[in-house]
Amino acid sequence: MTRTTLVSAHNPGQNPGNSGSRGATRGMQTLDFDEVEAVVGLSVNQARQEVDDAFKDMELFHQMEPDEIMRRAGGHSARLSYIRVRAMRIEDFKRQWKDVRTRELEPTLEQLEHQFTIASRLHSVREFDFKLESGER
Repeated sequence: MTRTTLVSAHNPGQNPGNSGSRGATRGMQTLDFDEVEAVVGLSVNQARQEVDDAFKDMELFHQMEPDEIMRRAGGHSARLSYIRVRAMRIEDFKRQWKDVRTRELEPTLEQLEHQFTIASRLHSVREFDFKLESGER
């Protein structure tokens, strides 16, 4: 079996395994999504787990009373808002956090706000029905 190596015509003296580029001296680093970021207090995967937990709760909202939905939505909103602010502080240096914020945290916060609004309306309707039944106005 014959071994073939390619040599560039532009740099005939370069080593066959070397591209000859004079770019950055550091190699490309892989991202560790399990590394806890001190500023945020979580890793990317832990932040994503917080988002997943919020959606798991939202899947069960149809079985809950409106006041329980509002409490849970409020709790998740507070936690995710805290993570969002922390992520914004470092996203210029750690770009993966910008994606977490814009693609996961912010849409989840919008959905939680929507669910809170729906539950609040349901609560108002039930309160009004109760007052009508009891003869109040």
